[in-house]
Amino acid sequence: MAIATHFDKNYRKWFMNEVVQAIEKYSMIEAGEEICVALSGGKDSISLLYILFLLQKYSHLDFSLSAIHIKTAEYKTDILSELCLELDISYLEGELSTHVQSDHSDNPCYLCSRLKRGAISAILSEKKIRKAAYGHHADDVAETLFMNIIQTRKLGSFSPKVSVEKAGMEIIRPMIYLEEKVISRIHSHFNLPLLDYTCPNENRNLRTVFKSGVAGLNQLFQTERISKKIVDALENIDTTNLWNQEQS
Repeated sequence: MAIATHFDKNYRKWFMNEVVQAIEKYSMIEAGEEICVALSGGKDSISLLYILFLLQKYSHLDFSLSAIHIKTAEYKTDILSELCLELDISYLEGELSTHVQSDHSDNPCYLCSRLKRGAISAILSEKKIRKAAYGHHADDVAETLFMNIIQTRKLGSFSPKVSVEKAGMEIIRPMIYLEEKVISRIHSHFNLPLLDYTCPNENRNLRTVFKSGVAGLNQLFQTERISKKIVDALENIDTTNLWNQEQS
């Protein structure tokens, strides 16, 4: 596995400036702390790991880096541990004690994510690590916004940084300003690996419907980068025109 470890100044304009901007705007990384990437094995989390590797090595940010994978079934994870070994990153691994069965839950993906978060927090707490980095990006922000509006009639998306008080852990999302197409280019350009495992519940994931819907909005509204525009809008909320119960 030959992964490039050098730095090119073009990386700044391509993706690093936006990641640093998100980190600094939301105070995601404090000097000297350890950041552990929640490594699912997909292109998003693996690209995040590589981006943070470059930032740790070539930027002014001061932090140490590790990665964690939570197994949800029986499959080989050598590709993940080998990647971390090549990048000189500590690799942690755990396993769900309860596997999610697709016929036992109306929303297996949500349940699985909650179980994995709990497993991650337990291991990180034992290792005295407070920050977990997730590979969510601008398209995920937009998809979650529309899912909340349509499914729960709530206006909002996930936060760039959130405290999980019961677990004593903070979740950060350094790629919120990057669109999925940029991350796909990063993953391909640097020849990054993928975990060879497909979740049996993948075809039941409601998010795939919203992913397709958000992808079509650029054409529908004859615009570009609509996911990034939605992120910008969430940072530029006109509170005077939001309805609330106090106004009624």
